[in-house]
Amino acid sequence: MRLTKEGLEQQRNERLGKENFNKTGELMKVVEYNSSSDVIVEFQDEWKRKNKTTWYRFKKGSVRNPHNDERIGLENYNNQGCLMKVVDYKRYDDVTIEFQDEYKTQIKTFWCAFESGEIKNPYYPSVYNVGITGNKYPAWENGEDTKEYKAWYGMIRRCYAEKLKNKYKTYKDVTCCDEWLLFDNFYEWLHSQENFDKWYNGDRWEVDKDIIVKGNKVYSPETCCLVPHCVNTIFIKSGSTRGDLPIGVYKDSKNNRYKAATIYGRNNNESKITLYYYPSIEDAFYLGYKPSKEAYIKRVAQEEYDKGNITQRCYEAMMNYEVEITD
Repeated sequence: MRLTKEGLEQQRNERLGKENFNKTGELMKVVEYNSSSDVIVEFQDEWKRKNKTTWYRFKKGSVRNPHNDERIGLENYNNQGCLMKVVDYKRYDDVTIEFQDEYKTQIKTFWCAFESGEIKNPYYPSVYNVGITGNKYPAWENGEDTKEYKAWYGMIRRCYAEKLKNKYKTYKDVTCCDEWLLFDNFYEWLHSQENFDKWYNGDRWEVDKDIIVKGNKVYSPETCCLVPHCVNTIFIKSGSTRGDLPIGVYKDSKNNRYKAATIYGRNNNESKITLYYYPSIEDAFYLGYKPSKEAYIKRVAQEEYDKGNITQRCYEAMMNYEVEITD
């Protein structure tokens, strides 16, 4: 029904100055009313932006603050030096930013955090300046690091913590492939392993880099496998404690003879060792230590493979492993 001139004037007087909140919680006020389809509202904030709308949209709270649109597309750098862009702005406490890197991570935040640069980029290399945690998979659950994250963090630490590398010489040249500098990739590799459930539910398991490729110094999908701690310890060289003698050989200074560690079995996953005397270093190594250690590795490989603790790839590497005097 079309209003008379007097009716329109009465309606204008009733509705002029009315206030309402829009759907993002911003206060609006009617500052001009020409008809129900021609209404000007002013947002009651510091910018006092106006928007033309209808009385129906004003009552429903469907009017958008034009100032919000002005903020979309604005860019700033966070305190890590990463470029951010505002991709959505509903109000000061409901802002979506996107980091302008290859990962394009979007984060909901506050406008003040965007302005101050306090928003952290999960794909910034913040772990020892090389490791990237990301946000694809959980690094923390119930206030604690996940088992996957602990394994990844420990690996990055061994490769890039200078104090640790200086303290333990076995870590000196150890590094990590570029792919595994991102936790997302390491997490996916872990979960793809046949014995992942054994690793995840086991008390003492390791990510081993020494079995598949002998002498390897790089953590990578091609060189690593999941093994119980008792398997991992078999391949520890202890070069810093044995001196100049070959691995498994000891000198008896009293009678100028050499002893070799002969391994003949296991008790609760710990190797049983007997020392035998030999007239020379070479005899001690080649007749004593080497054959017994290689036989022991094969025996453990078969036992652990039968239990489902190690993969076929790891099993074959252990069965073909050769102990050398230069180890």
